[in-house]
Amino acid sequence: MRPIQLGVLRTAISVAPVLFPACILLLPIFLTIGFRWATLRISDKGQRIVWAVYRGLGRFILAATIAGWWVIWDLHGRSELLSIAIHNWPGTLEKSSAENLVFWLAPTVSLAIFLILCYTTDRTLLRQRWSTSELMSRAWWRIVSFVIPLLMVAVGFETIFDGKAWAIVWLLSAGIVAKIGTGFLRRAEGMKFNRLRSGELRNRALNMARQMGVTLGRVYIVPAGKGHLTNAYGMSNAIGLTDNLGKYLTKAQVDYVIAHELAHVNLKHGRKHLVLVFAIFSFLTLALFGFSKHALFFRPVVQLAVIIGPLVAIYYVSRRFEYAADRAAVDFTGEPETAVRALANLHKIHEVPAQYDRFTELFMTHPALVSRVQAIADASQMPTHRLTDILDDVGLAEV
Repeated sequence: MRPIQLGVLRTAISVAPVLFPACILLLPIFLTIGFRWATLRISDKGQRIVWAVYRGLGRFILAATIAGWWVIWDLHGRSELLSIAIHNWPGTLEKSSAENLVFWLAPTVSLAIFLILCYTTDRTLLRQRWSTSELMSRAWWRIVSFVIPLLMVAVGFETIFDGKAWAIVWLLSAGIVAKIGTGFLRRAEGMKFNRLRSGELRNRALNMARQMGVTLGRVYIVPAGKGHLTNAYGMSNAIGLTDNLGKYLTKAQVDYVIAHELAHVNLKHGRKHLVLVFAIFSFLTLALFGFSKHALFFRPVVQLAVIIGPLVAIYYVSRRFEYAADRAAVDFTGEPETAVRALANLHKIHEVPAQYDRFTELFMTHPALVSRVQAIADASQMPTHRLTDILDDVGLAEV
């Protein structure tokens, strides 16, 4: 064999162990770079919509990367990558330390780069005023609130496969880290909940709460800030409204938004969400303790299922909660047309697609506009032509 051919063969052999792990970790980065390049070259009118379609897959990309990394790591990546790490840093890393370092650090760095690319593109297309340090902070807390808990879930179920009961500690810790990380992520995204102690808006919210039979402890105002937030939030016994809602919605439409959030409080959706998460992982834990570690053929399928499956179930129920809050708010206000107009106006502000494909919607916490307004129209027996007229009047005739 010629020296050149022998060199190519040796290179191929040396690269092969890292090829599949590298593909898993680099795919989100290259996808984002390619999509950003393509999006910035279309007309300004369609840029935000096209980019929003890709961003709608963000949660799936994060979860699929973690799941794929875990499968590849467990199949053959662990031994090969560890041998490379130990070979490159002899005497520096013990096997267990190298294993932990590679398993946790590789996907964290990959997905941090992915998020930073997404956030910088958001800033460009949406003309946001986030500084680079603020974008880095948002990416970090997104990693803490989503990526690291999923890695902890993977470690927990890996421990369950080995039949060790202390795996439960990993799963409980994942939930705690996700909760804490989400709180810091909200702060990094500019969500500052300032309590209203007086004023017409607070009085309206409290009056509506009494009429709906809701125990409302606090009303918060949230500055729109650099992220141009325009939204409302329901908590256990409180609601929050961004300070710019009145700029885009009429008083009646704001009342619908308040009623929607009060419905979340009244229906205890926050608590039910926590119970659902606990129930899902409790069921999986009990079921997988009986999973034989010798059934290696099915193990990759199970690994994918325990990462992706719970997310799909949780997001599905979250969308059901939104439909339920819509129904309750319309029942209270008695104005389905106002509800449709409020949702349509909010849709125009956010400039996101009015409808997503079924796969993308699996990883969405809220239904798309078309699905929500159609559900309101069906429940109130609103004629199809009237719904079309309302959307046309709002400026969404294409929907």
